[in-house]
Order: sequence, then structure tokens, then C-alpha cells
Amino acid sequence: MIVNLERPGLDYWHSINQIMVIFGAGLSSGIYGPSLIDLAEVYSSTPDGIAVMNSARAVGMFLGSCVGGIFFARMNDQILMIITLLIYAAGTTLIPLLPNITSLYITGFISGTSIGVSHIGSQVRLVKIWPKQSASAIQAFHTAYGVGAMFGPFMGAPFLSERDGDLILRATQLHIPYAAIGVLCVVVVASMIGAYILDPAGIVETKEAKKIEHSASDKRLEIILMTMLFIYLAVCCSGECTFSTLISVYAFGSPALHFSKPEAAYLAGVFWATFTGGRIVSIVIAVFFDVKQLLIISHSLVILASAILIIFNSSTMCAWVGVALMGLGASSLYGAASGLVFQYINVRHLHVSVILAAACLGIAFPSYFVPSIVEVWPMFLQYFTGLGNIIHIIILLAIFWALRGKQVMFSEEAGNQEPKKDSSVA
Repeated sequence: MIVNLERPGLDYWHSINQIMVIFGAGLSSGIYGPSLIDLAEVYSSTPDGIAVMNSARAVGMFLGSCVGGIFFARMNDQILMIITLLIYAAGTTLIPLLPNITSLYITGFISGTSIGVSHIGSQVRLVKIWPKQSASAIQAFHTAYGVGAMFGPFMGAPFLSERDGDLILRATQLHIPYAAIGVLCVVVVASMIGAYILDPAGIVETKEAKKIEHSASDKRLEIILMTMLFIYLAVCCSGECTFSTLISVYAFGSPALHFSKPEAAYLAGVFWATFTGGRIVSIVIAVFFDVKQLLIISHSLVILASAILIIFNSSTMCAWVGVALMGLGASSLYGAASGLVFQYINVRHLHVSVILAAACLGIAFPSYFVPSIVEVWPMFLQYFTGLGNIIHIIILLAIFWALRGKQVMFSEEAGNQEPKKDSSVA
């Protein structure tokens, strides 16, 4: 696709739509952790039983990442993303309203599949709209998720139930914030429909671009790096999602901290606040430090955070500080590691699916056993996170080892082969 400078308004409109898609997904993710206890009451279950919905959603996202490319090859990408976002809006709205927990799992799976498809489509469209600023576009995409996840806990906290022993002072009103997120998604759908009416072109890749990318890649190095990146991102998302989802349960259940439910929700909000702020700041830091230095600094912060949360586990002040440092350190890991590896290979659509599949695996696996342990032994969350952080930096060092002596790949010819717009409407 050649960006038409005479139509910047449409390009910005399309871009804002894609950013808002992931912002809505961030809101839904951010509010879910603080909602676990109330949702457990709604569905007569336990927080760890409700947390399994994250696994169902992750499996759906994995499926969406696998089949998304097939659908995008046969349908106009705008139409497909409008459909999937409508499905996601409905699924989010229904989370606190379903008749039983089985329905919750099914809804999570369907919603995950829809956002998995949208996730790939949004990133591809952003890169093709801004081919020369693709790194900034993708950074903005992931930052929008962090912003949404940061606001999610604060959005849900006022609607949580309040109890005094067995006496219910205020019943849960979670249907209000979840419905608000659904309405936001519908508004984005309306905006996408408006953009589609004015610019119905879809995006497809040229066969020439695919051939150039394939011939320019060192396949052996590509396979090694993508395998390591897959493992690295799976561990990254495992720690990030598990910590952010269960930090409220940990703080509320810890006998040494005595956090109330709203305070525990705000603690999760602090994680997402520093997580998002760190992503924004990392753009500036990258000007003065190379990606490897940024990764070392970030890993040092998360290890320091784990040490604080484990050693000073009875201090409420250290809980706030440790959680803030954890969010700050974790903020740049996903993007910086991906950016480092992508400097050495020609990025293709397949790579986006691979890293999303890694994220899904990382989210799904710990959801089967960590929540149930944290519910009865809150400190397990900090031990699990700390061990994960140690394993994580070992994998990073293995990536550094694989890159030793390798040259960064700059292929202007491949880079200038831009996908074209297909004016046909599927």
C-alpha cells in the first residue's frame, strides 16, 4: 500500500479505530482481576474458578491468531474486524450477567477468539498505513492496551460489593462497568463503519513482497530467534497476566497486609499505571540506550520488585512500591524483546501470529493452578513471579548469546515492497 498524502485524515481515522480496539480490550483485561471475588459470589464459585475464564479466553485468542490469517485472506479486513469487535462487545457486556460459570467460560472463549483475530488485523493495518513509522505505530498500539488496563481497576472499584462480616452493605454492580466497556466497543464499531463507508479498501500482501522477504531471510537464524522469542514472550505474558490478575486477590487475602477489596483493586491499578507509564517512557529511553541495555534495566527492576515483595511481605508501603516497580520493569519487556529479534529478521505476518500464540500460551497455562494456590497461600504469587523473573532473564541471556556476532538486517528493497490496497470488498 502506498500511503496517499492527500488523505491523512482517513489514515488517522483508521489508526485511531485500531488503537481504540485494543484500548477496549485493555479495559476488559484490567477490570477482570479486581472483579474475581465479586464474580465468584455472582456465580457461586471461587476466585480461582472464575480465573479459569482467562484460560478459556487465551485458548480463544490462540485459535483466533491461527485462523485469523485465513479469514483475512478471504474477507475485507475492515468488515471482519467490525464483526469480531461486535462479538467482543457482546461477550464483555455479558460477563457478570450469565446464568452459570460454564456460560462464562464459553463466552470467554468466543470473546478471546474474536479479539485474537482483531489483534492481528489491527497491527497489520497500522503497519501498512504507517510503513515508515511502523515501530511507533505498534508501540502506540500496545501502549493503548496498557492505558485501558490501567483504567480498568479504577473503573470497576466503585461498583464492587461491600461486606461487614456476613452483612452485605452494598451488592455488586459490576454489570455497570462491563456494560460501559461494551458500549465503548459499539461506539468504535460505529466509527469503523463510518471509515469503511468512505474508504472500503481492504489490505492484502503482494506476492512479490512475500518472495523478497522469504529470499532475504536467514532461515536458520530466523527459526532459532523466533523459537527463543516464543519462549521468552510466553514467560513474559505468564508473569504479567498472572501477577496483574491475582495481585488484588493476594493483597486482599494476605493476613499480613489487611487490604480491603477497593484498596486491593487500586493496587492492581498502580501496577497498570506504572506499566503504561513505563511503556511511554521507554520510547524516550530508547533514544539514549540500545534495546539490550533497556532489557537489562527492565529485568533488573522486576527482580528488585520481586525481592521487595518477598522480603518485606508484611509491609503495606513495600507492597505499593514493589507493585509499582514490577509494572515499570515489565512494561518494556514484550516490545523491547520483539524489537530486538525483529532487527535480525524480515518480519512477516506469520511472526505476528507466533508472538500472539506465545502470549496466549503464557496466559493460559498458569491459570489452571496458580489461582487456586494463591487463594489459600497468597505468598505463592510472589514466589511464582520471582522464579519466573529468574527464568526470564536466563532466556534473555540465551537470546543475547544467539545474536553474538550477528549483523542487524536492513533490507531497503524488502522494506520498500509495501502491501497494496485491494479495493474489492469481500
